[in-house]
This record gives sequence, C-alpha cells and structure tokens, in this order.
Amino acid sequence: MTEEQTTQEDATVEPVPQEAPAITLTLQDLTLTANIIDLAVQRGAFKGAEAQTVGQAFNKLVSVIQAINPPKAEEPAEGETTTEEAPQEAASEE
Repeated sequence: MTEEQTTQEDATVEPVPQEAPAITLTLQDLTLTANIIDLAVQRGAFKGAEAQTVGQAFNKLVSVIQAINPPKAEEPAEGETTTEEAPQEAASEE
C-alpha cells in the first residue's frame, strides 16, 4: 500500500505557471466608457440617489482623459486662413 501512495505522489505533475497577459487600457477605452456613462444617464438608467456618485465618477474619468490627451488647438485646414493671416492677404491682393 505504501508503494501505491508513492506512485501516486510521483505521478502528480505540477502545473507550469503561465504569464498573465498584459492588461491594457487605452485612451479609446476610457473615452468609450465615458460615452457609455453619458448615454446611460441620458436614458435614465440610474436612480436619482445614484446621480451624484455617477456624476463624480464621470467627471473623474473625463479629467483623466483630458490629462492623458489634452485638447489640441484647432489648426486650419488646407486652404483656410486664420484671422491673423486674413488681413495680410487682403492687403497683398490690393
């Protein structure tokens, strides 16, 4: 009987530890989450008592998104002029 126990113990194979896949959270994921919260609020998915908690979480999420990707100053498209360039062009055309 001791031989059977020894054989069973020897036959036990330890699982090889596998590396956990890297968890990533992109800017697009955060933006999508903010949009989902906004849509859920618009559709009345939350009770009035939950509104403050949801709003705080939404504001925090938006702050993180803005910190990661600050809004860029809008650049004029090709062919468009800015207000600073317009007076100079008008003077050169005359």
